[in-house]
Amino acid sequence: MPGFWMYETSGVLRPAVEAYLRQEPLTDAQIAALRAYCRQWMEGDWNWTPAIAELTLDVDTLYSREALEDWIDRATALGIDPL
Repeated sequence: MPGFWMYETSGVLRPAVEAYLRQEPLTDAQIAALRAYCRQWMEGDWNWTPAIAELTLDVDTLYSREALEDWIDRATALGIDPL
């Protein structure tokens, strides 16, 4: 499994995830950190299906809270919960 955000040590990702979970506005840097985290999360050992492949490709389109929310909803529906 990829590294879980709660164990990240750079001090960048955790505040971004916490702001996301609290429904706070996200800075561009926080969105970039969340996008990078989602990208590495998709490097896990998943049962590859077309939907998972599409989800993986779509990580590069995560440039807003709305896009992140949609992506996380889709991931969760597929049994992939990065948060």
